[in-house]
Amino acid sequence: MRAPSRTDSTASSTEEVFHQHIAASSTQQNAQFAERRDKMLSLIAQSRAILDDLSVSESAVDQSMIASQSIGQQGAFDSQALTQAPPPPIHQTNAVPVRAMPTAYSAHSAESRAAEGLPPLTVLGISDASDGLSTTTGDIETHVLSTKMADAKHYLDRLLVRIADTRSRVLVTGDLNGGKSTFVNALLRRQVVPDDQQPCTALFAEVVDASQNNDVEQVHGIPDASKYNRDDPFTYTPFSIDILREVVEDNEPGYEMLKVYCRDTRPNEVSVLHNGIVDVSLIDSPGLNIDSMKTTSLMAQQEEIDVIVFLVNAENHFTLSGREFLQNAGKEKAYIFIVVNRFDQIRRKDRCKREILTQIKDISPLTYNHADQLVHFVAAKYMLEKSPPAEWKDSFTCLEDNLRSFILEKRSRSKLNPAKMYLKNLLGDLSTLCTYNHTLNTFRIAEISAQLSETAPAHERMLRIKEQFLDDATRTIDETANRAHAFARDQLSNFLESVETYVEQDVEWGGILGMWTYARELRNAVYRHAAVRLRRCEDFAVKSSVGCVKNIEAMAASCMETPPVVDMAVVTTAFEDGSSEAGRAAAMSMFVPLELGDFFDFVDKVEICREYLPSLGMVLGGVLGYHGVTRGIWRGDATMVKGKTAFLGLSLAGVGLFLYSLSDMRNVVDRKVLGKIKTHLVSAGLVDANSERIAKGTRRVLRLAIWEFQNQFQRVLIDSQVKRQGLVESRTSAEMNKDEFRAIGARVGTLRKIVEDVDLD
Repeated sequence: MRAPSRTDSTASSTEEVFHQHIAASSTQQNAQFAERRDKMLSLIAQSRAILDDLSVSESAVDQSMIASQSIGQQGAFDSQALTQAPPPPIHQTNAVPVRAMPTAYSAHSAESRAAEGLPPLTVLGISDASDGLSTTTGDIETHVLSTKMADAKHYLDRLLVRIADTRSRVLVTGDLNGGKSTFVNALLRRQVVPDDQQPCTALFAEVVDASQNNDVEQVHGIPDASKYNRDDPFTYTPFSIDILREVVEDNEPGYEMLKVYCRDTRPNEVSVLHNGIVDVSLIDSPGLNIDSMKTTSLMAQQEEIDVIVFLVNAENHFTLSGREFLQNAGKEKAYIFIVVNRFDQIRRKDRCKREILTQIKDISPLTYNHADQLVHFVAAKYMLEKSPPAEWKDSFTCLEDNLRSFILEKRSRSKLNPAKMYLKNLLGDLSTLCTYNHTLNTFRIAEISAQLSETAPAHERMLRIKEQFLDDATRTIDETANRAHAFARDQLSNFLESVETYVEQDVEWGGILGMWTYARELRNAVYRHAAVRLRRCEDFAVKSSVGCVKNIEAMAASCMETPPVVDMAVVTTAFEDGSSEAGRAAAMSMFVPLELGDFFDFVDKVEICREYLPSLGMVLGGVLGYHGVTRGIWRGDATMVKGKTAFLGLSLAGVGLFLYSLSDMRNVVDRKVLGKIKTHLVSAGLVDANSERIAKGTRRVLRLAIWEFQNQFQRVLIDSQVKRQGLVESRTSAEMNKDEFRAIGARVGTLRKIVEDVDLD
């Protein structure tokens, strides 16, 4: 055996030092990565807590916080324009004040977005495809935002798991028939996953190193990826790699995905899959446009991916579905590894490169800025040949070196930067929502305070009406009825006291022979005047009642948009049964149920005779006496002659007295008849009974009118109190929300600054 030479010893020593240096560098990188990962995990947990604080329980949704103000997908934030915008309408609620879900922004047309000048919601915003929601109500918009926030919380939960996982998952995707499977095989330098000119891959096939399966090459058909466990054979069906093509093309068992364990026999220093540092899995995916369900599943799958390798067909460039996928992925992943395959088919390669890079600049600016490391133009099929052309071998080897560096050496950027990017976007959205909702609640507080101030005088007047008139309705009714009673008593008493002055001019004296007719007409005249006076008392009572009701109505109208309506006919027809004088005269006969002869009874006639008979006697005595004296003189009787003078004087006195009695007959009848009627009216209760009747009638109609008004007024007042209470509760809720959003906004700002300061380079 040849003894080792000095040269061999030196070479061995140099190689050993090199490997020690690599090991030390790797250890240092792993420690640095672990520190950054732990910090990122803490930031994710804090962001998740903020989302929890911004969420609202289903039982405490405050619809008053829903507004239709929108936010655009482009443009800069204009705080002055926001603070000058009119506040959204208030919807009253009687719910206990709660913290509300942040107000949603609808996705308006592109023109309105640019005009609004509001910041875009990158993660929580409504996508362009949802423009149909621009005409929906705030409820739907807020529901969409609530759904987005729930999705963000689930995403953060998955992000925590992904960051904590030490493995690196690489998603190989692209448009249909873009050479994805060929690219995976080229990385392995062997034919593993099936490829063809026609699209073959209709399943997700995750390729991992066989060392994770006890170094056994095998394929596991997995019906439910969420339940897969390599140690549990009931969660998958194993089969050989040799029949992988048949399984992929047919998939008769209906597998959800495939797990492909295979070997990469190349050294760790050049292999991506078998690198000796990090467990890497290559996920070969269906084409984006193979069908809508696969595309949707792929977009969901990328949330659990650390690195995206996007295959572009050099002949087709970026399709619409490819652009949509990359824009969606760009919300989290600032750097995307782009492979332009089949570049050997392009004649004008410089032009093709220029056009594709221009498209990349629009889709992913950071990827464009690092295009020398992240964008590669290759022909992957040649790497499966034994002796690939040097040009394509070099380009693919450069791709491999950069991909390996991106996954392994720059693991902080490839694995942690997507999380940092997502947190920045999410916290930016939350900052926008907090700022907007803080301003919105400031508007709402001012608006509610203005409404309360504006409606306060009217509400206070309603309370005064309630206190002064309605709380003690009986007192209000009694005051009006007592006024009517006092007026009626005064009017009727005055009438009885001076009844002569009312009837003397109405009845004509027809002489002694017509005194009976005169007495009857005199009685009827008293009735008519009494009926007029009663009508006046009733009119006063009606007028007082109407005035009382109208006064309350006027006060109500001064503080109510739609005051209660009172049926005034109830009041104005209170004494409708006695509306005519004839009717009142008939009513009087009820009070004095006597005929005319009842007024001139035997005593009355005796009194009249007593007044007139003396004068008649004197006249007759004088005449008879004078006749006797004359006869005595004729006979020469001296005594008779002496009495002549006496009898003559007596007869003359009797004549005078009789004539005087006849002239005073009207006064006698007036005094007797009117006295009799007055006495009877007093005893029949003209004053007391009618005063009480009018007062009772006034009370009755006022009860009907005021109580009906009171019922209507009470309902309106209750509505006003409920509305004001709702405003007060809404203002309290808005004040609480304002403080909450300000506090959460401060937390978001602090956390966002920490996230931005995390150095992953």
